[in-house]
Amino acid sequence: MHANADDALQAVRDFTLRRHFNAPRRVVFRAFVEPEHMQHWWAPRGFTMLSCALDLREGGAWRMRIKSDETGAIQTEVGVYREIREPERLSFTHAWVRGNGTLTPTTLVTVRFTEQQGGTAVSFHQEDFATAAACRSHEDGWSTSLDKLTAYFGKGTQ
Repeated sequence: MHANADDALQAVRDFTLRRHFNAPRRVVFRAFVEPEHMQHWWAPRGFTMLSCALDLREGGAWRMRIKSDETGAIQTEVGVYREIREPERLSFTHAWVRGNGTLTPTTLVTVRFTEQQGGTAVSFHQEDFATAAACRSHEDGWSTSLDKLTAYFGKGTQ
């Protein structure tokens, strides 16, 4: 029985979210790499971005600080860009900075942008989670972030 529980935890180590945005592909791509756009959506519901630093090149680092609207707690997330193929693909690592300065296990995010009639389809994939709970938490957080991006584009942002 114990082995089945361990197998179940290891089975859910990635997720894919899909969204359609009513904006051109180049505009949607830029929303993922330009702080002036990212500040409107890059944080789960209930959080606000405080700062964003990007070295937008393959091998370049990125760092975001977000704040809980409810508790005021500040969290920092970091990563490195693995692939930047504007406007069709973006890949980067992702980790959280713990209170003691160490990092959580690193995951890999790959975002694909596909032109479709009337806008852009986005496939957001994150993989290599250490636990099913971490995977679910990220899936929930990114889902609400992408909902915020949908609303951002709904305001005519382009």
